[in-house]
This record gives sequence, C-alpha cells and structure tokens, in this order.
Amino acid sequence: MNELQEQLKEKGQEVIHHSLESTFVKNQEKVKELITQSDIVGFGYPIYGSDIPPNFMEFIDNIPKMDGKLAFVFTTMMIFSGDGAIVAKRRLRRRGYKVKQAINIRMPNNVKLPYPIFKHFPIHNGEENDGVKAKAKIKIAKLVDRIIKGKRWLQGWDLINIAGGLMQRVEMRLIDISVYARNYYVDEETCTQCLECVDNCPTNNIVFEDNVFRWENRCTLCLRCYHFCPEDAIQFSKGTLNREKYNRYKGPGDGFSVKKSKQ
Repeated sequence: MNELQEQLKEKGQEVIHHSLESTFVKNQEKVKELITQSDIVGFGYPIYGSDIPPNFMEFIDNIPKMDGKLAFVFTTMMIFSGDGAIVAKRRLRRRGYKVKQAINIRMPNNVKLPYPIFKHFPIHNGEENDGVKAKAKIKIAKLVDRIIKGKRWLQGWDLINIAGGLMQRVEMRLIDISVYARNYYVDEETCTQCLECVDNCPTNNIVFEDNVFRWENRCTLCLRCYHFCPEDAIQFSKGTLNREKYNRYKGPGDGFSVKKSKQ
C-alpha cells in the first residue's frame, strides 16, 4: 500500500489511506464521508484461496452504496489468485461501484505450515525478497498509470482463472476458517508473555486470562500472531516447534510493522 500511495503522489494525486483495523474505518459515518468526497476509491486485501478475507468481506458489505463511484481493486498473492480480484469487483458492483482495475500482485510468501501442500512453500526474509518486491513495484507503476488514465485492467477475467479460483473458493467457504485456530498453542518454555500476539490480532481473537492463552472463534488465519511473536513461541501444531524447518515470515521490510497497519 505504501508503494502505491507514493507512486500516486509522485503523479500529483492526493491520496488518503486507512487500514481496515484503524479507528477511522470503524466509524461508518467517517467512511461514508470520505468515500463520497473521493474521486476514486481503492480496495486492497490479501488473497485467501482466491477469495476475500472474511473481515474484509464484511467491510465491503457494509460500505455505503454509491451510484457509479469509480473504484479499483488490488490483491496480494503468493503464487496463484485466479479471479481473486474479480471477486471483490463483483461484490462492489452490487454496492454501486464501478471497478475499472482489478489486479493481483505477487508478494513474499507467509504460508508454510505442517500440511501436505503448505509445508513445501519457502519462507524468505530480507534481501531474498528483493526480486519479488522489484517486480511488484513495476506492476504497481502500471496500475498507477491505468488508474490515472482511466484504462481498464482486469486480471482473472477468463474461464481458466474463474474455474481455478472457484475450485479454491468453494472449499474455503464450506470450511469455517476459524476452526484452524484450534491448532495454535503457546510454547511456554520460550513465551515471555509480552502479549504482542494479543495486541496484533486483527479480530481480537486471542485472549489471555488466568495466565493462559486462548484462541476463540474469530480467527481469519492471517498467521500474524504466529509470525510476529518475538520469541517464535506461538506454534501451529507441534510440527512448527522445529523452527529451522518452519521459519517465520517477518514482513516485507522497508519499515513495515504490525502497529503501523493499525494507524
């Protein structure tokens, strides 16, 4: 988001952005006022099985209805998104928004868990991600150009990507993703009870009471608690105790921090 904002500003565009977790977004009247006053509204989210994260889906369903308000969508993905950005385009259309750009941007992977599929995806940090970020920057520049010129750019708007996305999405929607939270637990030998996991959770799903951590039923499987624990004390089943095999993703760098995402 920061890169997109900077490139738009370099082209002379005024940009205001807010995280889904910010206090601003929780105020429906302020959101409505900002959207009404804006010429174009952008929506960005990480791909979840070619779908929208549950909390962001809820946000879209509650934004004010508009009559032809211009909008664009960008997603971040690991490898394949299918029609992941088009899903939001369809949903926004029902709210009266006219989406002219809907694209998927590959970013560093943050999913490596003890499952047959996900345990083979590598996690990289630092300079190892420079190549991925450089390609993302080029794609963002192209998106900025299309936004300013009002040109259409829709990715995943074809039968192959729609079919591939649908195969992932149906399975994701049949499963209550919060069930995966039952796999979390805290390795008490390394935990310092700093409570960063509690503070970092975007859905306030982690509770610390009577000296015990508990994950409730609002988990979106963002893996933020797992990756950003300072001691790597949070585990996703016993397999992740092997911290060398299941190393954690610490973010894209460039000044990123979880706390900034809440501003």
